Amino acid sequence: MTTMTAEDYAINVHAIPMFLMGIVTLGLGLLVFRSNPQSAAHRHFLALCASIALWLDATSLGLCATKPDTALAWFRLDNVGVMFISVAFYAFSAEFLRLHRPRSIWWGYGLATLLALAVLLRDDFVAGVHHYWWGYFPRWGPASVPFFLVFVAYMAAAFTDYVRTYSGVTTPIKRQQIKFVLIAFVIAYLGSVDFLPAFGYELYPFGYVPIFLLTVVVTVAILRYHLLDAALFVSMSATYLPLIPFTLVLVLLAHGLSHLSAAALASVLVGATVAFTALYVTFQPWLQSALNKALFPSRYDAYNTLTRFSHAMVMNLDLVNLQHEIIRTLQTVMRIEKLSLFLFEKELGRYVLKASHGVDEAQVNTVQLTSHEAFAGFLLSCNRPVVKEELQHESLGQQEGLSSTLLETLTEMDSEVCLPLVNKTRLIGFVNLGHKPSLEFYSHDELKLLRSLADSAAIALDNAMLYEDWKRSQLLIRRADRLRSLETIAGGFAHEVRNPLTSIKTFIQLAPSRREDPEFMDSFSAVVADDLARIERLIEEILDYARYMKPKFSLESLNDIVASCLHFIEVKANTLGVSIDKHLAEDLAPIMVDRQQIKQVLMNLILNAMDAMKAKGGRLTVATRSLTRLDGTRWVQIEVSDTGCGIAPEDLPHIFDPFFTTKHESAEHAGTGLGLSIVHQIIQEHAGTVEARSTVGKGTTFTLALPDRTTVDQQPTPPLSSTSPGKLVFFPGIPPQLRGQTGTYGP
Repeated sequence: MTTMTAEDYAINVHAIPMFLMGIVTLGLGLLVFRSNPQSAAHRHFLALCASIALWLDATSLGLCATKPDTALAWFRLDNVGVMFISVAFYAFSAEFLRLHRPRSIWWGYGLATLLALAVLLRDDFVAGVHHYWWGYFPRWGPASVPFFLVFVAYMAAAFTDYVRTYSGVTTPIKRQQIKFVLIAFVIAYLGSVDFLPAFGYELYPFGYVPIFLLTVVVTVAILRYHLLDAALFVSMSATYLPLIPFTLVLVLLAHGLSHLSAAALASVLVGATVAFTALYVTFQPWLQSALNKALFPSRYDAYNTLTRFSHAMVMNLDLVNLQHEIIRTLQTVMRIEKLSLFLFEKELGRYVLKASHGVDEAQVNTVQLTSHEAFAGFLLSCNRPVVKEELQHESLGQQEGLSSTLLETLTEMDSEVCLPLVNKTRLIGFVNLGHKPSLEFYSHDELKLLRSLADSAAIALDNAMLYEDWKRSQLLIRRADRLRSLETIAGGFAHEVRNPLTSIKTFIQLAPSRREDPEFMDSFSAVVADDLARIERLIEEILDYARYMKPKFSLESLNDIVASCLHFIEVKANTLGVSIDKHLAEDLAPIMVDRQQIKQVLMNLILNAMDAMKAKGGRLTVATRSLTRLDGTRWVQIEVSDTGCGIAPEDLPHIFDPFFTTKHESAEHAGTGLGLSIVHQIIQEHAGTVEARSTVGKGTTFTLALPDRTTVDQQPTPPLSSTSPGKLVFFPGIPPQLRGQTGTYGP
């Protein structure tokens, strides 16, 4: 090579993109190599990138040459890069496909080295240069024929290996990996059009553009996606397609404005680049979305559907419905043949099948997994979708037998992908996904979406399970609250039963001596029958009171319910020195309520009132009345007042909070703080309100407002509260621990 000086070169705008892409390509190759230097495939990919970089940079310097001899020297060097491109691609493909061909690979590198030396030392490989409108370009001589044949032969051998291996692979991920690389390199080797100018055809050498895109996409796939997603390549490549016409426009613009000064031409090109970059950055997300929708409509629709579902299911607190909805949505949207959902069952201490589609439940139920087994521990630690096929090729460190155990468990559950459901460092369950139709693979985007869905599902399922626990606890608390009242009711029951038992006892004593007296027998028999019926009604009423059921609305008279409650507490009231005043509205019509629940509310308020007066006695007043709001809706009020000790102002805002109590004076009379919380909830279920007013030393008044309705489907607006001091209105709803925590309640 002759000595070169600065006068031998001039800036050529056609060479700048090519030179920069060559440098970036080499950098990408080094990045891949550093990610795993022990991988032979990564080393050969570095050789491929280095060969491409040598070809691009040497060609760009040849385009900048002002003398034919200078350009010829660089073009001989660029053909050295071209020769090694084919061999490096063959070597990379052999390692990627795991064909184990070390001998043929090294023979290829040796042959490429000999041909490279021949290119550099002989004049009949690159015989001279062409001069086109974009600059000098190599002109091949007679000896280039074997060079060209070797290039084509290695490329053909690599593509043949891809096709042959693809036809024999049955696992979806490996098939998709091979398809990805094959399609990527087919598109990239459109760069072979650069051979045409070497044979004398005046076609601008734009081959560096697809090859550069190939390098970028494969690098991203190796480093981030493990070559799993061909759709990624198509989508990314499509969004980069505007770069090709832009590059050609720059070339034509530079050629058309060649009469301008260097500074003016550079300003125009820089301005065009800045404008294109601004537009590209603005519209690239829209272009990406449009291409995804056009090229992959099913995936686009699935993505949108699953995204909407992940947002919606956190609002679903019906555990059974949520379980089946998760399975149904996954099966419908992703067309998965077999699915199963396992959740941890505290009572059994293991994960139990809760919902499924297309699986043999008898077989799957044979899998007994506890939270302490290796499978559950692995899912909790990785907290990402576990792909069975990937697991077969991954190293799990020094845990001998763990990989085989995991694979065996996944096989027993017909699982190709397992989604852990982790919430707050707890594995609450997992979802098993089987094969997709036609052995399609799970793409990276789908796995990423499924992980997001699993995170939302874990929160939703955890919330639903906590809500089920909360509902069960509410049933127990209400039942316990009713039973707490039975001690008082028992006194009233004894008082009510004593009189009829006396008449029955008298009849039994007199019957033997007066059985011949028809008048006595008839009259006393009727009295005894009435008394027995009265006792039966009392027993039934107590049993109904102690047995909580779901709200069961019926037309009931509030006056009758109030009278029934006061009957039972008369005995206790007499022992405490408490007088009872009743003021029941005579014109009160029956309304839709749950009789037993309203009775529980009244018993709770009445017993609280009597506790407040037990020290000195006092007066208990219960009144009913009807009222009409300005909007025309009718309501019924029940007012329970006492003359007891009252409630401190600082305690009044908290009396309806669960577990808030001021009854700490003794273990015998300690309160649970749940009674008024239950009152809140019951009144809310009746679409009503509860008010509390109290003055220390004078007493407390509770006012219940219930809608005057004759059907349960009527939904009245709760009445507005008074704004007078010391008067509070509470809309009970769920307890404060749950308020404002929709979708996130739990420890």
